[in-house]
Amino acid sequence: MKRSASCLATLIVTLAATTLASAAIHRDLDSLALPADATAAASADAGPGDLGSVFSSYGIDPDSNKARIVVAWVEKIRQDPLIAVGIPGGAQRVAQIFLDPAAREELMASGLARLAPADRFRYVQLLTKLLDEQVPVNCFGLLDMRAVMTRVSLREMSESDVEQYFSLLHQVLVSEASHAPITEPTPQQYAAAERQFTRAVITELQGDQADVDRFAFYSSHPSQATPLDVCWATRVALHAIIAMPDPERDHVLFQTIVPHDGSDASSAGQLGTSGKAFVSPAASQSGADHAP
Repeated sequence: MKRSASCLATLIVTLAATTLASAAIHRDLDSLALPADATAAASADAGPGDLGSVFSSYGIDPDSNKARIVVAWVEKIRQDPLIAVGIPGGAQRVAQIFLDPAAREELMASGLARLAPADRFRYVQLLTKLLDEQVPVNCFGLLDMRAVMTRVSLREMSESDVEQYFSLLHQVLVSEASHAPITEPTPQQYAAAERQFTRAVITELQGDQADVDRFAFYSSHPSQATPLDVCWATRVALHAIIAMPDPERDHVLFQTIVPHDGSDASSAGQLGTSGKAFVSPAASQSGADHAP
Protein backbone atom coordinates (compact mmCIF):
# COMPACT_ATOMS: atom_id res chain seq x y z
CA MET A 1 0.00 0.00 0.00
CA LYS A 2 2.87 2.34 -0.74
CA ARG A 3 0.86 5.09 -2.42
CA SER A 4 -2.21 4.68 -0.24
CA ALA A 5 -0.02 4.82 2.87
CA SER A 6 1.51 8.07 1.68
CA CYS A 7 -1.96 9.51 1.05
CA LEU A 8 -3.13 8.36 4.47
CA ALA A 9 -0.12 9.91 6.16
CA THR A 10 -0.71 13.20 4.37
CA LEU A 11 -4.39 13.15 5.29
CA ILE A 12 -3.74 12.40 8.94
CA VAL A 13 -1.04 14.96 9.60
CA THR A 14 -2.68 17.73 7.57
CA LEU A 15 -6.13 17.58 9.13
CA ALA A 16 -5.01 20.50 11.29
CA ALA A 17 -4.43 22.45 8.09
CA THR A 18 -8.16 23.03 7.65
CA THR A 19 -8.02 26.55 6.29
CA LEU A 20 -10.24 28.31 8.79
CA ALA A 21 -8.76 26.46 11.75
CA SER A 22 -5.26 27.56 10.84
CA ALA A 23 -6.41 31.11 10.18
CA ALA A 24 -8.32 31.31 13.44
CA ILE A 25 -5.49 29.95 15.55
CA HIS A 26 -2.89 32.15 13.88
CA ARG A 27 -4.97 35.33 14.00
CA ASP A 28 -6.02 34.94 17.62
CA LEU A 29 -2.72 33.77 19.05
CA ASP A 30 -0.59 36.15 17.03
CA SER A 31 -2.74 39.11 17.96
CA LEU A 32 -2.16 38.50 21.65
CA ALA A 33 1.64 38.49 21.49
CA LEU A 34 4.02 41.42 21.55
CA PRO A 35 4.79 42.27 17.91
CA ALA A 36 8.26 41.44 16.64
CA ASP A 37 7.86 43.12 13.25
CA ALA A 38 5.44 45.21 11.24
CA THR A 39 3.31 42.23 10.24
CA ALA A 40 2.87 41.10 13.82
CA ALA A 41 2.21 44.69 14.84
CA ALA A 42 -0.64 44.90 12.36
CA SER A 43 -2.13 41.74 13.83
CA ALA A 44 -1.72 43.08 17.35
CA ASP A 45 -3.38 46.38 16.43
CA ALA A 46 -6.33 44.47 15.04
CA GLY A 47 -6.87 42.79 18.40
CA PRO A 48 -8.58 39.50 19.25
CA GLY A 49 -11.92 40.86 18.08
CA ASP A 50 -10.62 40.82 14.52
CA LEU A 51 -11.12 37.07 14.62
CA GLY A 52 -14.70 37.87 13.67
CA SER A 53 -13.53 38.98 10.23
CA VAL A 54 -11.84 35.61 9.78
CA PHE A 55 -15.12 33.82 10.51
CA SER A 56 -17.03 36.12 8.17
CA SER A 57 -14.56 35.55 5.35
CA TYR A 58 -15.26 31.81 5.58
CA GLY A 59 -19.02 32.16 5.76
CA ILE A 60 -19.43 31.56 9.50
CA ASP A 61 -21.51 33.92 11.61
CA PRO A 62 -19.10 35.40 14.21
CA ASP A 63 -21.95 35.32 16.74
CA SER A 64 -22.84 31.68 16.08
CA ASN A 65 -22.35 28.84 18.52
CA LYS A 66 -19.84 27.30 16.11
CA ALA A 67 -17.72 30.45 16.24
CA ARG A 68 -17.92 30.44 20.04
CA ILE A 69 -16.72 26.82 20.09
CA VAL A 70 -13.69 27.73 17.97
CA VAL A 71 -12.86 30.80 20.09
CA ALA A 72 -13.14 28.80 23.32
CA TRP A 73 -10.76 26.11 22.09
CA VAL A 74 -8.28 28.60 20.66
CA GLU A 75 -8.25 30.34 24.03
CA LYS A 76 -7.75 27.00 25.78
CA ILE A 77 -4.76 26.26 23.55
CA ARG A 78 -3.37 29.74 24.17
CA GLN A 79 -3.62 29.43 27.95
CA ASP A 80 -2.65 25.79 28.39
CA PRO A 81 0.37 25.72 30.75
CA LEU A 82 1.70 22.45 29.31
CA ILE A 83 1.80 23.91 25.80
CA ALA A 84 3.36 27.12 27.14
CA VAL A 85 6.18 25.19 28.82
CA GLY A 86 6.57 22.12 26.62
CA ILE A 87 6.64 23.77 23.18
CA PRO A 88 9.44 26.34 22.87
CA GLY A 89 7.77 29.68 22.34
CA GLY A 90 4.46 28.33 23.63
CA ALA A 91 1.20 29.16 21.91
CA GLN A 92 2.83 31.93 19.89
CA ARG A 93 5.17 29.35 18.36
CA VAL A 94 2.19 27.11 17.60
CA ALA A 95 0.66 29.99 15.63
CA GLN A 96 3.86 30.32 13.60
CA ILE A 97 4.12 26.56 13.04
CA PHE A 98 0.59 26.49 11.64
CA LEU A 99 1.71 28.84 8.87
CA ASP A 100 4.50 26.47 7.79
CA PRO A 101 3.12 23.26 6.22
CA ALA A 102 6.30 21.23 6.76
CA ALA A 103 6.68 22.32 10.39
CA ARG A 104 2.97 21.77 11.03
CA GLU A 105 3.08 18.24 9.64
CA GLU A 106 6.16 17.42 11.71
CA LEU A 107 4.47 18.70 14.87
CA MET A 108 1.25 16.82 14.14
CA ALA A 109 3.05 13.54 13.39
CA SER A 110 5.09 13.81 16.58
CA GLY A 111 2.05 14.69 18.70
CA LEU A 112 -0.07 11.93 17.18
CA ALA A 113 2.68 9.39 17.85
CA ARG A 114 2.52 10.30 21.54
CA LEU A 115 -1.26 10.05 21.84
CA ALA A 116 -2.88 7.11 23.57
CA PRO A 117 -4.06 4.52 21.01
CA ALA A 118 -7.73 5.24 21.80
CA ASP A 119 -7.26 8.96 21.06
CA ARG A 120 -5.30 8.22 17.89
CA PHE A 121 -8.22 6.03 16.80
CA ARG A 122 -10.77 8.80 17.54
CA TYR A 123 -8.69 11.20 15.47
CA VAL A 124 -8.71 8.88 12.45
CA GLN A 125 -12.42 8.16 12.90
CA LEU A 126 -13.14 11.89 12.66
CA LEU A 127 -10.84 12.22 9.66
CA THR A 128 -12.66 9.39 7.90
CA LYS A 129 -16.04 10.94 8.65
CA LEU A 130 -14.94 14.28 7.19
CA LEU A 131 -13.53 12.57 4.11
CA ASP A 132 -16.75 10.61 3.61
CA GLU A 133 -19.08 13.56 4.19
CA GLN A 134 -17.21 16.51 2.67
CA VAL A 135 -15.07 15.11 -0.12
CA PRO A 136 -16.60 13.90 -3.42
CA VAL A 137 -15.68 10.50 -4.84
CA ASN A 138 -13.09 12.03 -7.19
CA CYS A 139 -11.40 14.15 -4.47
CA PHE A 140 -12.30 17.35 -6.36
CA GLY A 141 -10.24 16.04 -9.29
CA LEU A 142 -7.05 16.36 -7.20
CA LEU A 143 -4.24 13.88 -6.57
CA ASP A 144 -2.57 15.85 -3.76
CA MET A 145 -4.31 15.04 -0.48
CA ARG A 146 -3.04 18.29 1.04
CA ALA A 147 -4.98 20.19 -1.60
CA VAL A 148 -8.00 17.96 -1.00
CA MET A 149 -8.00 18.66 2.74
CA THR A 150 -7.92 22.42 2.19
CA ARG A 151 -11.41 21.96 0.76
CA VAL A 152 -12.69 20.54 4.06
CA SER A 153 -14.71 23.34 5.60
CA LEU A 154 -15.50 24.03 9.22
CA ARG A 155 -18.54 25.86 7.88
CA GLU A 156 -19.94 22.54 6.65
CA MET A 157 -18.96 20.57 9.75
CA SER A 158 -21.49 19.96 12.51
CA GLU A 159 -20.94 21.71 15.82
CA SER A 160 -20.19 18.38 17.48
CA ASP A 161 -17.53 17.61 14.85
CA VAL A 162 -15.97 21.06 15.29
CA GLU A 163 -15.91 20.49 19.06
CA GLN A 164 -14.27 17.10 18.63
CA TYR A 165 -11.83 18.42 16.04
CA PHE A 166 -10.46 21.14 18.32
CA SER A 167 -10.54 18.86 21.35
CA LEU A 168 -8.35 16.35 19.50
CA LEU A 169 -6.11 19.09 18.15
CA HIS A 170 -5.61 20.31 21.71
CA GLN A 171 -4.76 16.76 22.80
CA VAL A 172 -2.21 16.44 20.00
CA LEU A 173 -0.52 19.69 21.06
CA VAL A 174 -0.48 18.70 24.74
CA SER A 175 0.85 15.29 23.76
CA GLU A 176 3.67 16.90 21.78
CA ALA A 177 4.41 19.29 24.65
CA SER A 178 4.73 16.36 27.06
CA HIS A 179 7.84 15.03 25.27
CA ALA A 180 6.75 11.57 26.37
CA PRO A 181 8.88 8.77 24.91
CA ILE A 182 7.50 7.19 21.74
CA THR A 183 7.10 3.44 21.99
CA GLU A 184 7.34 1.95 18.52
CA PRO A 185 5.89 -1.48 17.68
CA THR A 186 8.37 -4.25 16.97
CA PRO A 187 9.08 -5.55 13.44
CA GLN A 188 7.09 -8.66 14.33
CA GLN A 189 4.13 -6.53 15.39
CA TYR A 190 4.34 -4.52 12.18
CA ALA A 191 4.37 -7.74 10.14
CA ALA A 192 1.30 -9.04 11.97
CA ALA A 193 -0.43 -5.69 11.42
CA GLU A 194 0.32 -5.87 7.67
CA ARG A 195 -1.29 -9.28 7.44
CA GLN A 196 -4.31 -8.09 9.41
CA PHE A 197 -4.59 -5.01 7.20
CA THR A 198 -4.63 -7.18 4.07
CA ARG A 199 -7.45 -9.25 5.56
CA ALA A 200 -9.32 -6.09 6.55
CA VAL A 201 -9.06 -4.65 3.02
CA ILE A 202 -10.41 -7.87 1.53
CA THR A 203 -13.28 -7.82 4.02
CA GLU A 204 -13.99 -4.15 3.28
CA LEU A 205 -14.14 -5.03 -0.43
CA GLN A 206 -16.41 -7.99 0.40
CA GLY A 207 -13.95 -10.35 -1.24
CA ASP A 208 -14.66 -8.97 -4.72
CA GLN A 209 -11.60 -10.07 -6.67
CA ALA A 210 -11.88 -7.27 -9.22
CA ASP A 211 -11.82 -4.65 -6.46
CA VAL A 212 -9.02 -6.44 -4.61
CA ASP A 213 -6.98 -6.48 -7.82
CA ARG A 214 -7.79 -2.82 -8.42
CA PHE A 215 -6.53 -1.91 -4.95
CA ALA A 216 -3.39 -3.99 -5.47
CA PHE A 217 -2.73 -2.42 -8.88
CA TYR A 218 -3.20 1.09 -7.51
CA SER A 219 -0.77 0.35 -4.68
CA SER A 220 1.83 -1.04 -7.09
CA HIS A 221 1.41 1.57 -9.85
CA PRO A 222 0.72 4.90 -8.11
CA SER A 223 1.82 6.96 -11.11
CA GLN A 224 -1.13 5.56 -13.05
CA ALA A 225 -3.69 6.47 -10.39
CA THR A 226 -6.44 8.94 -11.20
CA PRO A 227 -8.06 11.20 -8.59
CA LEU A 228 -10.93 8.70 -8.50
CA ASP A 229 -8.43 5.91 -7.72
CA VAL A 230 -6.79 7.98 -4.99
CA CYS A 231 -10.10 8.78 -3.32
CA TRP A 232 -11.45 5.25 -3.60
CA ALA A 233 -8.33 3.49 -2.31
CA THR A 234 -7.84 6.00 0.51
CA ARG A 235 -11.41 5.46 1.69
CA VAL A 236 -11.03 1.68 1.42
CA ALA A 237 -7.83 1.80 3.46
CA LEU A 238 -9.28 4.05 6.16
CA HIS A 239 -12.44 1.98 6.56
CA ALA A 240 -10.37 -1.20 6.63
CA ILE A 241 -8.12 0.23 9.35
CA ILE A 242 -11.09 1.36 11.43
CA ALA A 243 -12.56 -2.15 11.24
CA MET A 244 -9.32 -3.81 12.38
CA PRO A 245 -8.92 -5.10 15.94
CA ASP A 246 -6.38 -3.64 18.31
CA PRO A 247 -3.44 -3.74 18.72
CA GLU A 248 -2.90 -4.35 14.99
CA ARG A 249 -5.04 -1.34 14.07
CA ASP A 250 -2.93 1.03 16.12
CA HIS A 251 0.27 -0.52 14.78
CA VAL A 252 -0.88 0.26 11.22
CA LEU A 253 -1.84 3.81 12.23
CA PHE A 254 1.45 4.29 14.05
CA GLN A 255 3.52 3.15 11.08
CA THR A 256 1.44 5.29 8.73
CA ILE A 257 1.92 8.41 10.84
CA VAL A 258 5.47 8.15 12.12
CA PRO A 259 8.53 8.46 9.86
CA HIS A 260 11.21 5.84 10.48
CA ASP A 261 14.19 7.55 8.87
CA GLY A 262 13.89 11.19 9.88
CA SER A 263 11.88 12.17 6.81
CA ASP A 264 8.78 14.29 7.09
CA ALA A 265 5.46 12.63 7.68
CA SER A 266 4.19 13.14 4.17
CA SER A 267 7.10 11.72 2.17
CA ALA A 268 5.93 9.19 -0.37
CA GLY A 269 7.20 5.67 0.16
CA GLN A 270 8.51 6.34 3.66
CA LEU A 271 5.38 5.45 5.57
CA GLY A 272 2.69 2.86 5.76
CA THR A 273 3.04 -0.86 6.11
CA SER A 274 6.81 -0.85 5.60
CA GLY A 275 6.31 0.92 2.28
CA LYS A 276 5.41 -2.33 0.54
CA ALA A 277 2.71 -2.48 -2.06
CA PHE A 278 -0.51 -4.25 -1.17
CA VAL A 279 -0.47 -7.69 -2.81
CA SER A 280 -3.65 -9.40 -3.84
CA PRO A 281 -3.71 -12.90 -2.32
CA ALA A 282 -4.69 -14.33 -5.70
CA ALA A 283 -1.57 -12.83 -7.25
CA SER A 284 0.81 -13.54 -4.38
CA GLN A 285 3.35 -16.33 -4.46
CA SER A 286 2.77 -16.73 -0.73
CA GLY A 287 -0.97 -16.42 -0.64
CA ALA A 288 -1.23 -18.34 2.61
CA ASP A 289 0.47 -15.48 4.41
CA HIS A 290 -2.16 -13.01 3.20
CA ALA A 291 -5.29 -15.08 3.05
CA PRO A 292 -8.27 -13.81 5.03
